[in-house]
Amino acid sequence: MLSQRVVRSWHTRLAWLVGVQVLLWMLSGLYMSAAPIDWVHGDHWVKAEPRELPLSPVAAPAELQRQFPDSERFTLKTLLGKPVYEVHRPGSIVLVDAASGVPRAPLDANEVRTLARTRFAQARAIRSIDWLKEAPGEVSSRPAPLWRVTFEGASAPTLYYSPYTGELLAKRFAGWRIFDTLWMLHIMDYATRSNVNNALLRVAAGVALAFVVTGAVLLAVSRRRPVPVRSVRSPRRPWPARLHRAAAWVIGVQVLVWVASGLTMSLLDHMAVEGHTYVRPPTAGQAIDYSTLQAPSAIAAHHAGQAHSVAFRNALDGPVYLVTTPSGVYRYNARTGEPQPVTPAVAYAVVAADYGGPGRLEAPEWLAAANEETRDHQGAFWRLRIADDLETTIYVAAQTGDIVERRNRVWRLFDIAWMLHIMDYRQREDFNHPLLILTAFGGVCLSVSGVLLVWRRWRAATRRPAMG
Repeated sequence: MLSQRVVRSWHTRLAWLVGVQVLLWMLSGLYMSAAPIDWVHGDHWVKAEPRELPLSPVAAPAELQRQFPDSERFTLKTLLGKPVYEVHRPGSIVLVDAASGVPRAPLDANEVRTLARTRFAQARAIRSIDWLKEAPGEVSSRPAPLWRVTFEGASAPTLYYSPYTGELLAKRFAGWRIFDTLWMLHIMDYATRSNVNNALLRVAAGVALAFVVTGAVLLAVSRRRPVPVRSVRSPRRPWPARLHRAAAWVIGVQVLVWVASGLTMSLLDHMAVEGHTYVRPPTAGQAIDYSTLQAPSAIAAHHAGQAHSVAFRNALDGPVYLVTTPSGVYRYNARTGEPQPVTPAVAYAVVAADYGGPGRLEAPEWLAAANEETRDHQGAFWRLRIADDLETTIYVAAQTGDIVERRNRVWRLFDIAWMLHIMDYRQREDFNHPLLILTAFGGVCLSVSGVLLVWRRWRAATRRPAMG
């Protein structure tokens, strides 16, 4: 039979090691579950911009190739109310005035000011516009240089723009910055704030698992405590102890699940989870003579003013245009202008070019809608299973021919742990639901009361007179 004294001793020792971090996990988890993710992303700060392409004539693709023989792809879109070509070259992007065919300089401060005022959803003055040669920490994954537009207000809403494409790269404000700081504390990566496989997190999660297990055992063995004699009145437990015990009975199992699932996710290699284990390095495609291509404006005209952009790509089944509209993406043969769907043969070729592992590709399967493994996407898909050691499955979007997800047994284990961690047992993606918020609040009560108990016991021990 386990001794309550021994278990309590180990639980207290482990509390000194990870008690504060467990409290940080609970506090950060409560904020992240209570703050709606769309709000954190800053979607309420911006509004949709008109992006419909004008049907006026534009420069022919051959003119782009004459000026930029090394161009790999291009997109016809609208910027500042005018059609422009976004030409992608090795290591750089160039904007070209689509009407005249003349390259234009990167966006200046006045143009960025116009873009920001058009997109910003509130009537606030711009505090500053800054040219940044290096991306700051809050947008460290975005390409530099970039423009930073900061608006007035205590939350300092900030928009980041690419000077080469005019794209809104990121939206930041106080709510996001708090989330980011708490995320750093949650995953214990104080450098990049993105590495969930760091050694410190793994060690802390392992110790925390032992800490929670001893707490669960202590809760069980404490029930066997002898009942005091009725004539001797037992001292009333202090309120932290009563709160700690009550919270442990209510959410103790879920705390154990949180720590175990968190440890599992930290131990699983992120590259394997992302499906990059067997990804083959991309190879350069065969050069295409742009003079053989249809005018992208003619392709856009098929959609009666609804086209937002027309993107040229040199796909495995030949040159194609992808027309983006409010209702979806449409794929056309860039030479004939005819619709060019993604066939099973194309999907197979796309996966064969991407997959560099030892497995054997099976025949493509048609999925009319997203399944559990492609829940972040919309539309139809081709699914290709691969007989390899990771049980790899690759999904190709039926609209574009792009690979949208690479799944394997490592990801599937991660996904189960994620489901248990966020307590969304249906969709496995919503961490803003009431059950999680309520349980996270209980976790805060449990950890705060636990920290107070350890503190009270330490103070009591230091005040105890030494034995002579």
